[in-house]
Amino acid sequence: MENEKVEEPVLHYTHEADVFRTRVFGIQDGLIGVGAIALGAAGYSQDPLLVLVTGLIATIAQAFSMGIGEYISTRVRNQIIENEIQKERYEIEKYPEKEKEELKQFYLSKGLPEKEAEEIAERLMKNKDIVLHEMMIHELKLFPEEFEKPVKLGFIMALYLIIGGLIPLVPFILSLFVKIPFMFSIISSILLVLLTLGVFGSMTSKYTGLSKFRGAFEQIGTGLLALVGSYIGGAIIGYFLPIHVAI
Repeated sequence: MENEKVEEPVLHYTHEADVFRTRVFGIQDGLIGVGAIALGAAGYSQDPLLVLVTGLIATIAQAFSMGIGEYISTRVRNQIIENEIQKERYEIEKYPEKEKEELKQFYLSKGLPEKEAEEIAERLMKNKDIVLHEMMIHELKLFPEEFEKPVKLGFIMALYLIIGGLIPLVPFILSLFVKIPFMFSIISSILLVLLTLGVFGSMTSKYTGLSKFRGAFEQIGTGLLALVGSYIGGAIIGYFLPIHVAI
């Protein structure tokens, strides 16, 4: 008995899905979105101050736009869900026999005998809140208790975007105080972004079920493509439209 291996219980994280999705979206948009804009500016100009200002403006703008966007989209989703719940509550109140039959059909589809399904439906109809809950699960496929408040998700989105957006700017901030070759700042910025993406991607394996290596590799691969592509794009624009011409 002492040598028997005790298996750990399987843990579910669906109740954290909303917050986790928002954190991932925020940090990725900061790291890749702002990082790509900053490196595009670096490809266009060899001026670290210009890169820094461009990156900070992008961080502020995206924090507001993405935070507000997350708030609005979550609020609209919750309103749609609440509207469906109200309609279902109305049906339970006005058409109880119809709802009872729907309940019965749910349990018949699960393989219960007709008599047993009838008895369960009859018993549940005595409590309208339980009937509503059953309808939400079986008919509407809604689980509103898993959804977070719009204000909370909007704040999380903005916060994580700011954190992600500042990371690729660190080398350019330091270059204003310490003499650092511009190309070193660019490489350092890319490495910082990729390292953070790798760590974050590895951490997401807790929720996605992927291996830590695959989670990290997917994040790093997509990030590298966006960063290098943006730098090359900025360099091409700089070649055809030099900064002295733009000014």
